[in-house]
Amino acid sequence: MTAPLNAPLNAHTPSSRFIERNSVKLHHLDWGNEGSHPIVLVHGIRLHAHVWNHFGRRFRDRYHVIALDQRGHGDSGWGPGEHYNPEECYQDLRHVVEQRGLKKFTLVGHSMGGRVSMLYASRHPETLERLVLVDITPGRPAGMSPTADMSRITETPPPQDYASPEEAAEYLKKIMKLAPPEGIDESVRFGMRKTDNGRYTWKYDPALFRRAPPAPINMWDVVKTIPVPTLLQYGSHSNVVTPELAQQMGETMPDCTVVRVERAGHGLFTDQPETFAEHVERFIAGKQPAR
Repeated sequence: MTAPLNAPLNAHTPSSRFIERNSVKLHHLDWGNEGSHPIVLVHGIRLHAHVWNHFGRRFRDRYHVIALDQRGHGDSGWGPGEHYNPEECYQDLRHVVEQRGLKKFTLVGHSMGGRVSMLYASRHPETLERLVLVDITPGRPAGMSPTADMSRITETPPPQDYASPEEAAEYLKKIMKLAPPEGIDESVRFGMRKTDNGRYTWKYDPALFRRAPPAPINMWDVVKTIPVPTLLQYGSHSNVVTPELAQQMGETMPDCTVVRVERAGHGLFTDQPETFAEHVERFIAGKQPAR
């Protein structure tokens, strides 16, 4: 790995902030540069705020980048199992935004975090400058069960614990063949915790596997109401967003630009971090994404 789990941080690392809601401590990373245009990043299920580190380092001098750890993930507190649903996570996001006093920001959401971001954008469009959805739509690929787990498959199959973070990283590299190895190393470094038996496992709450079913909200109806300029990026190798779903998203949302990222799967910001960041940068600047 590029650095062991307990390696010292360098000068380009973000600060950690905590905000409490209903007895759950919500952690987020703040990359500084407060007063510039804010960008709020919301990760997908079983991931954590540090998966956006490449993005944060790239834009820390131009934007005020904030990356959330959703409840039950990363360094945020764990909540009741039945509270791991989009509505509760939306309430967390809203609370952090309000407590930080963010106005007219860009919201970026991946996977589950993207659906949370859809809810936020539909209810508070006046607070958003732009919305970026990362490999997520309201629908599912044809033939996928309504109860199928759409999370990034790389962190869900066995084994669930490892002798060391290095062992976990090597395991993931065999699965995430499109991702730069250093990105996997960093994600593992911040995404693991040591257990009582001395082994290492993922930081997320195991109760996520038993989370309550989402409320019966028709998310296609939700995105129809979002007037915010939106960018949907989806991966050419995604198992979550098909070209048909991407096209439907572009036709359903009032103002949605769709971009396919080549040689990328569901976690396209990990597989193609530079391309992902370039598309966001152009979008915020009001330019068409490069083709």
